[in-house]
Amino acid sequence: MLTTDEARALAILSALVALGAVLGWVDARHPRFLYLTLGDSLALGASAPEAPVAPAPDPRVAEKPSRADTIHARPTADGGAYDLEGRLDVNRATAEELETLPGVGPKTAARIVEDRERRGRFRTAKDLGRVKGIGPKTLARLLPRIVAGPAARASGD
Repeated sequence: MLTTDEARALAILSALVALGAVLGWVDARHPRFLYLTLGDSLALGASAPEAPVAPAPDPRVAEKPSRADTIHARPTADGGAYDLEGRLDVNRATAEELETLPGVGPKTAARIVEDRERRGRFRTAKDLGRVKGIGPKTLARLLPRIVAGPAARASGD
């Protein structure tokens, strides 16, 4: 026979196992339901990461078409260059922030900023392909990590 403390511990352990099973089931069927985004963690008081952390694409899984060219960035509360999903807004990013992207070094980052100043904002994320040094392969790696949001507003607007 179990003592009172043993029965209580067994009940707590059983409840935790059941909770884990339910959360696993929910995560398997609705993965975005339990996903904590960068914006959520910023709203909870966490500091922004030094560089965006994006999971490496699984080469065994067929890649879905990127929505990065149709979704506009929602600026963070401090007006930073990252949207709430952790993607870098190429219309707001500095050269240093652009260098955190895979395949973008100092020269390419400077070219992106120069192109943006000379030709205007990027209307879609795919417009980044107009910059010298960003070919189709580099662009394909960047699309899940970037977004082309509306241009930063001047303070007089």
